[in-house]
Amino acid sequence: MRLFSAAGCPFAQRTRALLQLLDTPYELVEVDLSNKSGEFLALSPTGAVPVLDDGGFVVFESAVINEYLAEKLGWKEAFGEDVQQRARERLAMRRFDDFVVPLFYRSLGDPSAIAQSATLRRELAVIAGAVAGRAPAGLIGLHLATHFVRWEWVAAGGVAMRGLREALGGYVDAAMGQASIQATNPDREKTTALLRQRFKVP
Repeated sequence: MRLFSAAGCPFAQRTRALLQLLDTPYELVEVDLSNKSGEFLALSPTGAVPVLDDGGFVVFESAVINEYLAEKLGWKEAFGEDVQQRARERLAMRRFDDFVVPLFYRSLGDPSAIAQSATLRRELAVIAGAVAGRAPAGLIGLHLATHFVRWEWVAAGGVAMRGLREALGGYVDAAMGQASIQATNPDREKTTALLRQRFKVP
């Protein structure tokens, strides 16, 4: 089993954290995102990490990879205990990636982006409903935490993190504090510098 990853990528970290959590051996292939190899591009239709090569069966997109691995490795705690809770978690993960992530990264350079978003509170309510009263022990905890870590590093007191903590309470810090997240976090100084440069953080 080979995982094509980039150390600073929060999406790829989701899968590294899962494999760490489940104590699963794998070969890590570090991808230079500024100079992608032909081998990697042949496997990745999107040119993005992560990509999993499981004995010739190739999967991409972090959420799909992690669900595949959870099922393959028999991780029964990957999702909640009933069908409605599992649907809530999947929906929250999808909305987080599709709406919250791009908005929050945009807000790093432009804090007014969040204030001007009429739908953010509704989107955070969807996520809050999925995690309320729960420990971040399943896939959703890994899914959210890798972005939380980076936002905390770059703008701990900023509007993005204040909004998250207001909506999700202690879940934010509990998710970031998971052992598998801590063990797979990238270099803080380097990652923070790159994010500040990329998103023009003032």
